[in-house]
Amino acid sequence: MAAQGKHHRFIYIATAFVALLFMGLIYAWSLFVEPIETDFGWERAQTSLIFTLSMISFSVGMVVAGIIEQRFSPRIVMVATAIIIAGGFIAAAQTTTLLWIYITYGIIVGFGVGVGTDCVMSVAVKWYPDKQGIASGGMLMGFGMGAMLLSPLVTVLLGKLSWQTTFLILGVVFGVVMLAVALIVKLPPAEFAASVQSASNATQPHEQKRDYSAVEMIKTRSFQLAFLWLILVSSGGLGLISQAVPAAEEVLSATGMDAAASAMMATAAMGGISLCNGFGRLLCGLVWDKFGYRISFLWISIGFALSMLLCGVAVMLSSFPLIVAGFMLLGLVYGGNMASMAVISSSFFGPKYFGINYAVATLQMIASASAGPLVLATLQTSTGSYGPAFWAFLAVAAAALALSFAIKPPQETSEQSAQS
Repeated sequence: MAAQGKHHRFIYIATAFVALLFMGLIYAWSLFVEPIETDFGWERAQTSLIFTLSMISFSVGMVVAGIIEQRFSPRIVMVATAIIIAGGFIAAAQTTTLLWIYITYGIIVGFGVGVGTDCVMSVAVKWYPDKQGIASGGMLMGFGMGAMLLSPLVTVLLGKLSWQTTFLILGVVFGVVMLAVALIVKLPPAEFAASVQSASNATQPHEQKRDYSAVEMIKTRSFQLAFLWLILVSSGGLGLISQAVPAAEEVLSATGMDAAASAMMATAAMGGISLCNGFGRLLCGLVWDKFGYRISFLWISIGFALSMLLCGVAVMLSSFPLIVAGFMLLGLVYGGNMASMAVISSSFFGPKYFGINYAVATLQMIASASAGPLVLATLQTSTGSYGPAFWAFLAVAAAALALSFAIKPPQETSEQSAQS
């Protein structure tokens, strides 16, 4: 039965990919910013909080999913996901106040996406105990590319319909897709992981030697340093993603381009972030499986610094090609950072408690989603430009690079402590 399950396990990772592709649309929030601000007269700092709330709720939803997955089947969890996300979008379409959209889109939709993401990730990783890096990266590639692949459709809808009607359509689509996913997802047989892992132990040099519960994981120095590193890198990624379109429009407006063409080009630039975000997740998995954790942390940290440098120079020179290059590099970096959360959880701390451990790791997004977009929006509001924010995040990137050298698997940390 285990051998047969291994032969058909691609079905479950493909299902997870599709689910995450749709849920990745949460990163396309910047498409809705200007239509909503125009209707209500809200300022950028106010609307940026909607994205921040969605990222915080996303993390909380993952933790809740990690807990309830131990009591309920993946099918039940995904049915709940369908109801929550669909209900959130449909309710958001009725927005008349800032508080209402904070609750409906920011909290409810974000929470539902978090629940669904943790559920399909947890199931799919259990089908690939022998290929943790590529499995995690491949699935999260769908999450990262969701905004790029679905943004053109959303843009067309926003051009022909109101943002309220677009929210209603998205609610129905999400409900149907997540219910379809619920019909497919299931956990592997109890003996599956042992049979697959025993066949690959000789050739798969994973760092993990035992399974850590969430409480045990949190107490390790390895997790604490990795958690801080994730916050530093994610703050830059989430900050730019939340303001990608207006940041690109600032550079384009300086070249004299008209508003309509500027908006179209800026949306395309945001699509570049999503594309690279997806590939960055796959790249992280490939690099981790091939070269290990050290090289993975280094390329992400160095790429973060280079992306902020490119964006800062782009604003100074009013160079659209440079800011697109910075966007795409940051997309790779942020995607790699997001995938590293999953691989750290499984490779450092074991697959047994992956669902809750991965959810705990994503709690870093509460800090990064609070700090990143807020810093970017505040500096832009106070200076009238995104340039100072890019230079500020260059310093954050330098700190992340320095910290990356200190992160080690818990086994290495324990062995070094014992020797000393």
